Amino acid sequence: MIILTRITTLLILVSISLNAIAQTPLKVRDASIKGSQTFAIVLGVSKYKYVRPLAYADKDAILFKDYLKSPGGGSVKDENIFMLLNDKASNANFWGKGFQWLKAKNLQRGDKLFIYLAGHGDAIDEDQFFFLGYDCNPAGDKNNYLVSGAIQLFNLKKKIANETTKGVEVFFIMDACRSNELPGGASGQNFLNSAISEKKAGEIIMLATAAGQESLEDASIGTGQGLFTYYLVDGLNGVADSDRNPDGKISFAEIQNHVNKNVPSIAQQRFRRKQDPYFCCTENSDKIISNVDTAYLRKWLQKKKQETRRGGGNSFTGFTDKQFRLFEADTLLTETYERFNRAVENKNITGNSSAEEFFQQLNTKFPGNPYTLDAKSTLAVEYINEAQARVDRYLICGDDASDRIKRENTAAADHLEKAIAMVREDDADFANSLLGRMYLLRAGGNNVDVQTSLRSAYGALAIDPNGAYIQHKLAQLHLSNKNNDSALYYANKAVKTAPNWACALTTLALVRNAANQPNENNNKPQSKKPVRKSSFGGVTGAGLSQLTPTFSADGQSTITGVNPRDIFKADLGIIYQIGLSSNISIRPSTVVSMEGGELIYERRPPTGGQVFRDTVSLKNTSVTVSLPVIIHLSSKKIAPYISLGPSFTYMISQEEETSTIVPVKKSVLLGDAAFGVDIGLGKSRLMISPELRYTQGFNNLKGDGNGEFSRTISSLKKRGITFSIYLRGR
Repeated sequence: MIILTRITTLLILVSISLNAIAQTPLKVRDASIKGSQTFAIVLGVSKYKYVRPLAYADKDAILFKDYLKSPGGGSVKDENIFMLLNDKASNANFWGKGFQWLKAKNLQRGDKLFIYLAGHGDAIDEDQFFFLGYDCNPAGDKNNYLVSGAIQLFNLKKKIANETTKGVEVFFIMDACRSNELPGGASGQNFLNSAISEKKAGEIIMLATAAGQESLEDASIGTGQGLFTYYLVDGLNGVADSDRNPDGKISFAEIQNHVNKNVPSIAQQRFRRKQDPYFCCTENSDKIISNVDTAYLRKWLQKKKQETRRGGGNSFTGFTDKQFRLFEADTLLTETYERFNRAVENKNITGNSSAEEFFQQLNTKFPGNPYTLDAKSTLAVEYINEAQARVDRYLICGDDASDRIKRENTAAADHLEKAIAMVREDDADFANSLLGRMYLLRAGGNNVDVQTSLRSAYGALAIDPNGAYIQHKLAQLHLSNKNNDSALYYANKAVKTAPNWACALTTLALVRNAANQPNENNNKPQSKKPVRKSSFGGVTGAGLSQLTPTFSADGQSTITGVNPRDIFKADLGIIYQIGLSSNISIRPSTVVSMEGGELIYERRPPTGGQVFRDTVSLKNTSVTVSLPVIIHLSSKKIAPYISLGPSFTYMISQEEETSTIVPVKKSVLLGDAAFGVDIGLGKSRLMISPELRYTQGFNNLKGDGNGEFSRTISSLKKRGITFSIYLRGR
């Protein structure tokens, strides 16, 4: 009985261990192998969730993996190949699982790393190019690749550079560009291959097509394959070995010649299309890529003869390679790990007895253990996939304003924030690429007020200033806040950025309709430009300045009258405009002026005779602080306005020779009235405003002075006309 009990217990433990280990805890580099090793990351996607499916991309990935496992490919073990097919080949799995796997392998100088991608590829421009993961949802426009689950290849190039600088030999092989029907169109295909080939990171590059061409699939070769991958593997298996001088080795030049001899001619003969594969670069010509195993080559050639056309892609449902290996592990560890994976399978991610709870137990009791690290990446992927699903729903206009949707978005944003923290240690670039999604979900979440949502939205805008996804969300938020001018501004930007995105077009129509309705506050049409709460600017101007004296006869003086004369004035200063509503603003300004005036005194000699004149110049430099109210008379691109308000002038200096003749007070209070026009400068966010202003002084400028010139004026005031140019942000 005791023996039976022990056997039963052992069987249970073995069963638990087998089930747990079937979930592939991270397996570190096999240190027992001396010298260099070969590793590979392989992706193949034929079935897509949102874009047109392909026929054989998944089978191409399997064909390439089989080559790596063959003697010619290095007899690479399964544990050294990370493969994702179809629904497993998501952006989250590629970065969250794949590069944690690669980190555990600790690649060293002399190692080889193959990165093979087969599926759809597209680009926004030469700096933003992507391999499309299974759940990528561009929703009709290429700009949505920024948040749609596409794999950013620029970041992959950075990863490759990290490895090549360590002395790792990296082979980047991509059989993409299989359709120009994607949102990027023909230009996207052209950008994709050009960017990959031009932005080298020290790797050996093999691409299915030259820039702007389509990678073809053929049901008549193998059991249905892509042309490029089939003849690439065909050559590497040994067929590319030179007939004239066979040496049992396949060099870079030989595989290039073999692929270039077959693919373009077959593409032309069977499809009447051009497909010219791209290999880089000539300095790699003598590098040995594969060793020929004659026995395996014979099997391959026999298989080629036997293969007949079978049609169809026979696409797989997808899987991540799992290693079914049994080794000793703590019973509590394997039990907790099994419960974690069972919770993931049951989609019980948070709450009681959830994946999140079991991961915390693993992380507390077994930190750094391969089981724990695998659970960590799995949980992060689940969080990211949850968030991506809600972003995808938003991209196809599936969000509404219900409390349920807001709660789901908020929860997804909270979980995504946890995932970002989990992946940041291993991959800061990937973590940063998720921030825009997190802020987007918070902006569409169950927040206390619209301002909180707007702060989140502007956080995403700071990350992706040219992202239609967040421009559109800002338009929605401003529309719900009845700020129609700002809503129109961002709706227009979203449509301009992503002209083929249906959601952006729909929202623009809604905003335009709302903008034509009366404003609830003043029954006037809403401005069609966003009200800016504040904007800095500068002002420069010139005009005429005049002092207006009141003559006071003095019986002891020969002066019989005094008249003013205009003089030129110049202004230079700064402004800060604050919008109070759609048609009212204030514009505080500080201006330095060189101005003044001239007083012309008339004299008659005591003995009689001809009247003569004395001119007294009162030029000075002053600083003026103004606080005008701006009343906008229109909301169009060219919009007139009137300006009214007080200003205060303080004299910095007065010419020495006249300061004792006619002393003036240092300060003066003025009133300004002006008419101007706001003119938007094209597509920039700048506004230029020419303005004509009249200024009238209120208080007496005459200072204390007992001289003849001073005694004969009882009052001295200031006035002027100025033409100014303002330049500020809109």
